[in-house]
Amino acid sequence: MTRLHCCVDVAKGYMVQAKYALATLLNPLGVEPIWVEREFLTGPDLYYGPLATGLPDTTVKLSLGSKVEEYFSHRTAYLPDNVTWKRSNDSSYPILFADGHQPDWVASAFFWLSGWQEYVTKERDKHGRFLHAASLQNQLKTTALPVVDIYRQCLQEELERVGIQTTPRQWGGASWALCPTIDVDYLRKWRKGIIYREVVEYFLLNRKRTGIRNRLRRLFASTRQALKPGDPFRTALERMLSDITGVGAGTLFLKAAAHGPQDVHYDLHTPYIKSLVTQCQRSGMDIGLHPSYHAHTHPEYLRQERSIIAELTGTAPIAVRQHYLRCESPVTHRLQSASGFRIDSTLGFATHIGFRHGTCMPFKVFDVQANSASDIWEIPLTVMDSALFNRQNLKSDEAIE
Repeated sequence: MTRLHCCVDVAKGYMVQAKYALATLLNPLGVEPIWVEREFLTGPDLYYGPLATGLPDTTVKLSLGSKVEEYFSHRTAYLPDNVTWKRSNDSSYPILFADGHQPDWVASAFFWLSGWQEYVTKERDKHGRFLHAASLQNQLKTTALPVVDIYRQCLQEELERVGIQTTPRQWGGASWALCPTIDVDYLRKWRKGIIYREVVEYFLLNRKRTGIRNRLRRLFASTRQALKPGDPFRTALERMLSDITGVGAGTLFLKAAAHGPQDVHYDLHTPYIKSLVTQCQRSGMDIGLHPSYHAHTHPEYLRQERSIIAELTGTAPIAVRQHYLRCESPVTHRLQSASGFRIDSTLGFATHIGFRHGTCMPFKVFDVQANSASDIWEIPLTVMDSALFNRQNLKSDEAIE
């Protein structure tokens, strides 16, 4: 890591937020900020604050937006009309705080990374989830754009311009990595609830949404699938595990309890599950917890379910993804931390693929109410099959594209 003297010259109320955002931008570049006062800047180093004279030529000067400190001192929604658009390669990206041609990358990054828009927007769906339709990404049409990572690239160019060495994060010598994850909501397709859904809901009750031909096609396809040997969910799960472990490793999230109609109970002590766990452990695949529906605000459920997975695998899991992507900030991440988890992968959109917090990189969750970084690392959920097929209604070739 390159140790870099950084001066954050901002109001006390915005200091923690600015340092969090700047450190999050610098960390994947292999740069560790050392916080100093302005008089200790001799270059090459970094300054973030109101544009000022008298700084060394080899100091990277990051502009503080004139309205930033006031904005983050209140709980108000962000207005899309305030966006300044910049160009990077062949695409445009939004800067949320800027004065003329001076972008404030730090404040803009904090807005996305902290989930500030979810803190100031009360609208939720029936499962209590922040809606993609209500997001600033949806309004700006930038859901598929990792804007924080673009800010980081701009910052990297400025650092290297004054001779500050950066060493961008790599994975096994590669500049990028895919982290495949599987939520095992249930182990069998052909159960009473699924049969009801396939036959009654989709075939008999779904007349307004689909024609008789489509309903018959779905019913016959389901019937043919049911007559094949083996359960299609188990067959698919085993195929996915084989594909994943053939190219690397990932995380298998297992359920350990059912406390509501949205949960499906399955026995973790069957030979099939034990064989599944052994296979994952031998291949280096991580096993995490996929909590029950109400566990995102229920500390006892979360602790008990983590203990059950620990008993099954011999190791207490540190990774978690909440069922239905239910996350009530900051309660859920506080409970995760108190239960012993260190990695979460809940923060994606339930209905859309893309970057809910503006980045594809792991980052520390920020607790807006406590005004401090959590000890939970977020590995953001970027692409989910149900968002592609069940929400965006894409065909296979469209989803691959």
